[in-house]
Amino acid sequence: MSKWFVSLCNLVVIMVIGMLAVTPFANAVEQPPQAKRGVIDLRGVDWEDGDTIWLDGEWSFYWRQFLTPGTFESNASVREYIQVPSSWKQGAGNRTDISNQGYATYRLLIQLDEQKSERPFALYMPSVATAYKLWINGKAMAENGVVGEDLASMTPKNYPKVVVFQPDQPQVELVIHVSNFVQRKGGLWEAIELGHAEQIMGKREANIIYSGMIAASLLVMGIYHFGLYMTRKRESSTLYFCGVSIAIAVRILFLGETMAVSLFPQIPWEMVVKLEYMSSLLTLIMLACFVHSQYRALFNRFIQRACVWTGLLFILFVLFTPARIYTEWIYVGEAYLLLNYGYMLFVYGRAIVQKQTGSVLNGIGLLVFFTAVVNEVLFYAHLSPFENAIPFGLLVFLLTQMMNLSMVFARSFAHVEQLSEELAQTNEWLEQKVLQRTQALADKNQELQRMEESRRMLLSNISHELGTPLTSIQGFIKAMIDGVVKPNDPKYLGIIYEKTIYLHRIITDLFELSKMESRQLRFHFQPLSTVGFFRGLYEKHLLDMQEKQLQFVWEAQEEPDTECKLLLVADPIRLEQVMSNLLVNAQAYTAPGGVIKLQVEWELALDGTGEATIKVIDTGAGIQEEALPFVFDRFYRGSESRKLRTAGVGLGLAISKEIIENHHGKIGVQSKAGEGSLFWFSLPVRWKEESEEGGEKVR
Repeated sequence: MSKWFVSLCNLVVIMVIGMLAVTPFANAVEQPPQAKRGVIDLRGVDWEDGDTIWLDGEWSFYWRQFLTPGTFESNASVREYIQVPSSWKQGAGNRTDISNQGYATYRLLIQLDEQKSERPFALYMPSVATAYKLWINGKAMAENGVVGEDLASMTPKNYPKVVVFQPDQPQVELVIHVSNFVQRKGGLWEAIELGHAEQIMGKREANIIYSGMIAASLLVMGIYHFGLYMTRKRESSTLYFCGVSIAIAVRILFLGETMAVSLFPQIPWEMVVKLEYMSSLLTLIMLACFVHSQYRALFNRFIQRACVWTGLLFILFVLFTPARIYTEWIYVGEAYLLLNYGYMLFVYGRAIVQKQTGSVLNGIGLLVFFTAVVNEVLFYAHLSPFENAIPFGLLVFLLTQMMNLSMVFARSFAHVEQLSEELAQTNEWLEQKVLQRTQALADKNQELQRMEESRRMLLSNISHELGTPLTSIQGFIKAMIDGVVKPNDPKYLGIIYEKTIYLHRIITDLFELSKMESRQLRFHFQPLSTVGFFRGLYEKHLLDMQEKQLQFVWEAQEEPDTECKLLLVADPIRLEQVMSNLLVNAQAYTAPGGVIKLQVEWELALDGTGEATIKVIDTGAGIQEEALPFVFDRFYRGSESRKLRTAGVGLGLAISKEIIENHHGKIGVQSKAGEGSLFWFSLPVRWKEESEEGGEKVR
């Protein structure tokens, strides 16, 4: 047997034992005042701290007598004592002449402090079985139903009340007439609470709010799942879930604070009790059907039918017999409930063992509910102090089931959507294939056109740019052949060599630029430290700048003192190529003694993303204003560049522009003739932890 199931069973045993043990343990910790021989001494109680007292203990008891205030001294000989709270039969001890059907008078003397309290007191009168009339200091203060000496003369009614009074003397006399001829238990079987009026009324309101919220939540869940069932009737579990929710909500309204009776006091008592019992049975029937619908393979079909039909027979029995008959069978009903709840817990345990979907959540919910049911049985047997725990337990159980049902519906909808998509894909398969092939051919055709255009431009540029150096080379060689120039003249051989290097540079740059434009060149992107990377390039070019008698300045915006770094995602080789182009150009057009400055700046948004701008500033010759729009065009060389023997072929800036645009950045220039130039480019950056730096990513 699985460890999960054994642990679940052990947890049930521990929780039940804990409920049985909590009452004596609480009494051992702090023993509240108890009534003794019809008197309870409450002198010394600090009522100002909000204390309330349960009037438990020995009350004066007069069996089959209705004694009014002022007549007790003459009837002292027939006085006896009974434990409150308890039913007559339970509290009578060994007496055999007292049954749960009859009538009696209860009396309790409450001793208070001599100092008169200005604040009113209140009694919380719970459900008394099954009619009562209350006097406080000789004044009739409250009644529920009509007390009588036989079934014909009494009218049953029991729901909680708050009775407010002002004690006018240190001793308060409570006299209660109680009669019961209609159900299995009679007398003050629930505890009466005394305290200041605001405390008692506050507790009463809190109980009403608690019960009302749970009842409302269950009703909303029931209506919601009934709507789900109407939209998808194949999911019978939602209908059973609706039945469980509404049945227990009805039970809450007619039990405990009996809000339904408080709102509609004309409801007959017999109907209230029938609804209470039938709602419990209906809850079990619906719950058995619900669990069976979840785990059909694990829930024995015969047991499920036996549970349903036995429950229906119990409901008919309650419906067609009076309360004094069917309430005597409560222990049979409780055994029926516990057996069925235990079997359902066993089913959930098996589901957990088999690791079925949602079984753990289901098992936890039912375990809480089962514990609440056991507590209810123990409470009515006066073995547990916790009243009406079933609503909370069921709410927890229903919440777990609602979560599971929601996940089931979500999976069902996802499956339906998946099937719909697959069907649509199947129906449109041929058309999509044609479209895909057509699009693929169009893409290939576009790529071929781009490559052809790049090839034509490459050939055009080659024929245009190679013409002059080739003509020069041909002229020098022809002069050597014709004897105009000595064949081995070093001067002319050096010129021819420079021209071949120039031709090689043109061919290499054109080939690289063509690959970029046709998207054939692969970039190897990786996270780089923004400041660290450009600082490294600065140091790499520093010596060359100093050799050319140029002042090379580094300026970078300071990073905050954090554990994060400003990162950019780039191809370091290509980015170094851009920087080399810009720095070599600046070096070429700046006279010795001039200044070249490398600046790194950035701006960031609140989410940690932003843009870094890298600037190369020189004090060189500058660029004519009319030439600025053409600086990044192929083979463009300004008038100043043509004067330089070391000037490039006019492709470096065009290549740099392509590289920056492949990095999702921008590049530009600001310059005036004779005032130097500022070349800049910007790249997206972000704050990230240092551990992210590194790790190649290819795009």
